[in-house]
Amino acid sequence: MVKSIWVDYVLADEAYFHCTLAISASYIDFFVRKPAISSKTLYHISQAYALVNLKLSGPESVSDSAIAAVVSLTIYQQIHHLHSTGLIHLNGLYRMIQLRGGIATLMKENRALALKPLRLDVELALQSGLPTLFRSDAIVTVIGVLGNSCGIKTPPLSTPSRLSHIMLSMVSFASLLNDREREGRTKLDPLSYTETLVSLLYQLTDVAPLGQPRSMSGGLWDDVAQLAMLAFMTTLLPELSHDESSHLLSDRLDSAIQDLHATFIDAQGSVFSLSLWTLFIGGVSVSKGKDHRSLILEICERLDLYDWPTVLRQLCGFPWIHTLHDVPARRLWEDAQRRSIDGPREFLQLEA
Repeated sequence: MVKSIWVDYVLADEAYFHCTLAISASYIDFFVRKPAISSKTLYHISQAYALVNLKLSGPESVSDSAIAAVVSLTIYQQIHHLHSTGLIHLNGLYRMIQLRGGIATLMKENRALALKPLRLDVELALQSGLPTLFRSDAIVTVIGVLGNSCGIKTPPLSTPSRLSHIMLSMVSFASLLNDREREGRTKLDPLSYTETLVSLLYQLTDVAPLGQPRSMSGGLWDDVAQLAMLAFMTTLLPELSHDESSHLLSDRLDSAIQDLHATFIDAQGSVFSLSLWTLFIGGVSVSKGKDHRSLILEICERLDLYDWPTVLRQLCGFPWIHTLHDVPARRLWEDAQRRSIDGPREFLQLEA
């Protein structure tokens, strides 16, 4: 079982044991809404740091158990929203893994362990806006997992950019998950699922890190597409989708939507289709606090979409997971509809 290695670390490694208890105690603190970190949590995390420092100064400084312990310390800092400290630990992890021969070597030796720092790397990149530390070409590709799961040949994006190929992989991934849910088939192997998720995120963040100037070859079109795809991926990472740390992606996406809206006078149908999916996928993830209801209705009018089934069919041409997105997206649509009935419609008057 995948979880057995983590159970083994808890049972065999005292540092990992204490950090696991510190993380568990932290979640209990959150659940009971304690205003400060409890003494139990502080005890376990202080023990974990002392034992990890001892381990790192000894002959097992780059062992699997040492890497697992530093991973758990990074996770602890993440759940407490101390991202700068998490980045320090991640840089330490990177150096440890380089001494082991690199992330590709660790993937071959201990795939379950290697995926943890990779996931932390890409999550911290989304939160900080910095480039990832590990190279994306060292990550196993997702082709083996996706295969021809949905038979899709044409990506939703019409531009022949790198993003169109990533979009096609994401549509395939979503279709695979939808098919398994609909048919009641066995869920994906957890490691294959995580590896696919991490691979797609690395490909997306490699296109343009969030904290760097946007200079994509496809201009605004690619900018919106990349940000919307990242928003889609956060719905598969609840700690980002429901976390204030996603504000950087939210702000970037909102700004790109406004810029794209300014081009609507001369826009074609494909721009409206992408914009509609972007508004919905952002509205159910990182942009929940943004009010784009009037813009949703405006685009639906442009596309002659006047009821939820037809809107949903349009959205399903892009990455869409029914069990995650249908209910909140329909709620967003119905909220926009109520706004058009109960109050003045605030569409921008565009030139014919």
